[in-house]
Amino acid sequence: MTSLESHEYMRVPMPVEEELYRIAQEALHNVVKHARARQVEVRLSSGSGGTRLEVRDDGVGFQTDRARPGAGMGLSNMRERAEALGGSFQIRSGPGTGTRVEVV
Repeated sequence: MTSLESHEYMRVPMPVEEELYRIAQEALHNVVKHARARQVEVRLSSGSGGTRLEVRDDGVGFQTDRARPGAGMGLSNMRERAEALGGSFQIRSGPGTGTRVEVV
């Protein structure tokens, strides 16, 4: 099951919209390819802290400190896209706990 949550209409500059779209696309690709998840949530919100994108799954998870550098470009590409916008990127995961990607 996949759900999308966005409570308000947000006006976001086109370059930010495009990068958030690409980050969400990569995060969802990783869910399909690796997570074996049954549920995925995508949340988009805006507030005083900026625009926030969150992609969360209930999949198998992984140890973020053991992600193999160079094994896949997805995580580093998402981080680079967020930082190029002046934003932050966080990934929280653990074996059996699913994964949460957050960009602000």
